[in-house]
Amino acid sequence: MTNPAGTMPPRPDRLFVADDILSGRVRLDAYPFRYILIGSSPSRAVGVAFGGRSGANAMIDVILTAVEFLEDHGWELVSIDQGGTVACMRRAPRR
Repeated sequence: MTNPAGTMPPRPDRLFVADDILSGRVRLDAYPFRYILIGSSPSRAVGVAFGGRSGANAMIDVILTAVEFLEDHGWELVSIDQGGTVACMRRAPRR
């Protein structure tokens, strides 16, 4: 099916929730772009606001666990923000 003249198909998201990656709700095997962001779910972020340091550590742990999972699936960590709330990843070049 073709798009009407002048319209573009919707672009895939670039920001993904770490919990969705770890639960399998998000699969990035056929993802068309090279760069993505991994963040926390809104409910987990609210928990950090009330959980203090232990809440922040739990949020960072989930994000880094998702990063490690994706590293086993062809992605590499580019950077993580100072607060540990967002990780930037890129698909590793094929060798």
